[in-house]
Amino acid sequence: MSDLSKRFEALMARMARTDAQLFRTIGEQNAALHQIAEDMQPDATPPAALTGQGDNPSMAALAAASLLPKEECSQRRLKKRFRTLPPAQAFLEERLGAPPTGIGRFTWALVEQTVTTGQWPAGKPPGSHGVRSGRAMGAMEQRLQTRLERMEQRLERLELLLLQVLEQQSGAVAPPPR
Repeated sequence: MSDLSKRFEALMARMARTDAQLFRTIGEQNAALHQIAEDMQPDATPPAALTGQGDNPSMAALAAASLLPKEECSQRRLKKRFRTLPPAQAFLEERLGAPPTGIGRFTWALVEQTVTTGQWPAGKPPGSHGVRSGRAMGAMEQRLQTRLERMEQRLERLELLLLQVLEQQSGAVAPPPR
């Protein structure tokens, strides 16, 4: 058992050294890529149009502009203009492209928000779920319990296998696992 422990310790130390070397290499490569990207960037001073200097308005102010004049962004005016949701959706998709996944149902409130801000609202990230029902939580808990039991059985089999290997190496009978 002592020999096996020493071998395991040596293996873990070797893995730690290899991991450290790998992370150093990745860090060096990352720094080199950042340097290349910085070298490829144009002059750091932004043009006058971006800072709002000169005759041109600031690009930052233009980026947050609504799609329609402010007085036409209320739900009442939007309903009067588009009458139904499909034309409003087509208008938004024509101006902004396809909506992001996970924004939910297409409603007049969504149309109003999108027209006012000039951009689609952020959708839910993929794989995210809403509140789970008690039945769904119970089913998930049952699956986790089953997996835990299988892992415990595997661990017991591995312990038995390890004891058999030790038994063959030393020729002595090892005590059964707890």
